[in-house]
Amino acid sequence: MRRRLLILLALAALALPLHPAGPAGAAPEFPADGFVPGWGRAGAVETYNPSALYNVIDGGAELFLEMGFVGLRVQRYAGAGAEIAVEDYRMDGAAAALGIYLLKCGRETPVAGIAARNSGDAFQVALLKNDHFIFLNNFSGRADLLPVMRELARRLDEAIPAGAAVSELDVLPADGMVPGSALLLRGPYSLQAVYTLGDGDVLLLEGKRFAASASYRDGEGGTHVLIVAPYEDEATAARAFAALASGLDPYLQVVAQGDGRFVFRDFQGLFGSAEKRGPRIEVRVRLARQPGPERP
Repeated sequence: MRRRLLILLALAALALPLHPAGPAGAAPEFPADGFVPGWGRAGAVETYNPSALYNVIDGGAELFLEMGFVGLRVQRYAGAGAEIAVEDYRMDGAAAALGIYLLKCGRETPVAGIAARNSGDAFQVALLKNDHFIFLNNFSGRADLLPVMRELARRLDEAIPAGAAVSELDVLPADGMVPGSALLLRGPYSLQAVYTLGDGDVLLLEGKRFAASASYRDGEGGTHVLIVAPYEDEATAARAFAALASGLDPYLQVVAQGDGRFVFRDFQGLFGSAEKRGPRIEVRVRLARQPGPERP
């Protein structure tokens, strides 16, 4: 059984896109011994390339690889009878780092005293800077170690240069968006975190195109989810729309369709719609009412 599982994981890895490392640059220096009195490095830096990520992340490597994982460095620190591990995931760009950050941090809860964008608590802090997504893991969960984590975060923030602003979320309309609900998607694994439209890469994101999603309030006190997938041209969008229509999950029943648009109902009795608008696809799901023929 274990051998079969390993074979399946290997095949999944082969199906994932390979992401170039992007512009070459020196990795940020990890804080040296004594960054806080009594704290020092516990062992050498561990490094992992994409093919080795399955040995580090139990059951979550596919998401990192799809989103654009380039390399991981791990440095452990010991002090005060405890250990804190820094996991520095370099992604293939700032958008990829933001994408994995949003998917991993859940409801964003910033830790006071850390300047860089972050979310976490005394057990773990997720840190975002440029093309780096970083976990600070406090294995003891002791609240008195939070100042040590803050100092680690501060020094890592200083060591990583600021990157360009990420614009991939700009395809989402601001009006009615539920704060903190926006996500970036880059393939089937990240799409599954939002909604099951079908098996495989039904939006043809192919690990190289970013789609964006967020929850929106409707006029009746409920919410629905909007997914916007932009493509480089209309022909690619048309090909993706055809792939979505033909690969739609069998639990989704098409109840209406027209030129470049169809409406479906899911197993919970909620509705959804998919439509091609120029070089993009817009999908709305978890609608309480069946949308009419007009396009919103």
